[in-house]
Amino acid sequence: MKSKIVILFSFIFLVFGTISAQKTWEKPMQKWNKEDAIKILNTSPWVQTYQSTEGMAAIDKTEIAKTQNDLRITTATNQNQVNGSTSRALSVVPVIIRLHSALPIRQALVRLQQIDAGYDKMDEQKRTIFDNAMKNILDCPLCQNYYVITMTKAVNSSRENVEDGLFQSMKNEQLKGNVWLVNENGEKDELEQFVPPKSANDLALFFFKRKDANGNNFIGAEDKNFKFVFNNAFLTSSNPYATILPKSFEFKISGLVLNGNLIF
Repeated sequence: MKSKIVILFSFIFLVFGTISAQKTWEKPMQKWNKEDAIKILNTSPWVQTYQSTEGMAAIDKTEIAKTQNDLRITTATNQNQVNGSTSRALSVVPVIIRLHSALPIRQALVRLQQIDAGYDKMDEQKRTIFDNAMKNILDCPLCQNYYVITMTKAVNSSRENVEDGLFQSMKNEQLKGNVWLVNENGEKDELEQFVPPKSANDLALFFFKRKDANGNNFIGAEDKNFKFVFNNAFLTSSNPYATILPKSFEFKISGLVLNGNLIF
């Protein structure tokens, strides 16, 4: 009997926990606090984070080789320096992908700006000025015809181990033919446009057409999933970002549907 009660309460907790999480992006954005907005940008169904184990292995090998070299050139009288060298540790920067054309993501970005600017205490005139400045982000005119996706390196405030933004050294021509959206039928949506980041703090932008040649949505609310896929040939040693990237990101459609509509 006791075990049944435990199972029942566990089930209730799971259900209410899921409902609570869903309500974060279902309630009006003006009711979001900073933690709500950050949660949407980091752990909602429109976001995924990838930590490369291959990249970690590559860094480990580099560190081992560097330490071995240090040991060869360091004399016994510099033992403290050797110890310091062997204790160095680097980390692979995780990669975050966000479905920017999903309204909750854009709302979360704007809400963070509002909170930082003290929007809730502004008078009507100041709010109007602020709203006009944020209008292009919220409305996202390009999102009407394109699926817009952003990618960035997830780094801490000290910007450790990050010298440039993800794909910052690449051009549109280098990404075209090397990245696609793939729907559940295996059909490919070719990259229409790529905009590289300008700095380590900036985002890489990817644009894919919403409609196929027949005018149908490439992804529908009734579908099960879709993937953001890299060409295998793109993930080679000649690509400076290859070691931190996965072969693909898969999104479950069920988590992206609100009130029967695909939010993307």
